[in-house]
Amino acid sequence: MNFRKLRIFYETAINLNMTKVAKSLYISQPSVSQAIQELEEELGVKVFDRIGKRLSLTYEGEVYFNYVRRILNLYDEGIENIKKINNKEQGRIVIGASTTIGIYILPDIIKDFVSVNKGVEISLIIENTKNIEKMILQNKIDFAFVEGKVHSEEIIYEKIWEDELVFIEPYAHEWTNKTFIKKEDVSKEKFIMRENGSGTREIVEGYLKDKGIEYEVFMELGSTEAIKRSVEAGLGIGCVSNQCIREEIKMDKISKVTFNEDRIKRDLLLIVHKDKFISNNMKEFIEEAQKFEC
Repeated sequence: MNFRKLRIFYETAINLNMTKVAKSLYISQPSVSQAIQELEEELGVKVFDRIGKRLSLTYEGEVYFNYVRRILNLYDEGIENIKKINNKEQGRIVIGASTTIGIYILPDIIKDFVSVNKGVEISLIIENTKNIEKMILQNKIDFAFVEGKVHSEEIIYEKIWEDELVFIEPYAHEWTNKTFIKKEDVSKEKFIMRENGSGTREIVEGYLKDKGIEYEVFMELGSTEAIKRSVEAGLGIGCVSNQCIREEIKMDKISKVTFNEDRIKRDLLLIVHKDKFISNNMKEFIEEAQKFEC
């Protein structure tokens, strides 16, 4: 059974004239007759009575017609909705993001996107980079934006923004009046880090080790917000994205410093599975994200 036969049966049941059906479907009349014959063989019943030169539906044909009509209506509805998705009138995108990007960057981009594409539903999943990578491999998300490196060869990536990590301390801390800090300053402090698997932690630890800076991890926390609150409380120092501390700096809750000789810069990446189909809706969202100035 296929949709071609169903369509031929449906048109024949409505018109009761194979010649007319053949013309409307741009096929030959023998092709119509053959399709009906094959359909009847598959069903094991006659769907049309042939009295003289006139066709009429049998009882079995009438029952079958009601089902075929529903099937074809659903099929046509499906085609129409796919066209709407392809034309960006509706759809759904599942986006993954590591913590900083998901909380401090993507909300503004999503807001701008859905204001134009009102029929497109956006789902945002925020996890650390390691977990986001797993979800890409499992096809649980369409694409993602992450702060850390990805390790699977099945995932392709490109730089989409650049970010800076800065050291933060309580506002009343002895670093508050410093513009820059030295290696010895960090080694004396208790460090509040993100959990293992975090892209931010991987970059910060890599930087500290490259610079030969000794550090003590006093506490591990699962979010940037938790780190900021702990630093405000005077429990230690942290290293977070410059993107996420603007309000705290304005309100004199924390202060930030960097090393004199250089800055901790990192690339923020767009990642996607190499075999993933990218729909028009996804393409438009990515294009919107590329315009964002981080």
